[in-house]
Amino acid sequence: MKFDFERFYQAVNAKRTERAASWRQVARESGIGKSTLARMAQNKRPDADGLAALSFWAEINPADFVRPDAAPSMHREISDDDSRIPNGAALV
Repeated sequence: MKFDFERFYQAVNAKRTERAASWRQVARESGIGKSTLARMAQNKRPDADGLAALSFWAEINPADFVRPDAAPSMHREISDDDSRIPNGAALV
């Protein structure tokens, strides 16, 4: 899975524009530093707390920006008859 940061940033910016807010106002209202917002404008990702705060401020669901990764999976499917699974182990 991959987070589409560019689309997320565009959605936050659209909400900012809709509210006629400056980035300084976004920083103040969301509790995120102005420097974090400036770095985001340069395509640098915020930390999880920053992402959560911006999502809350913009009233958007960050899960809407998660998409399947195009790279092949590193995980192998495990079947019920896999001999390496100890007897009685639950497959979750």
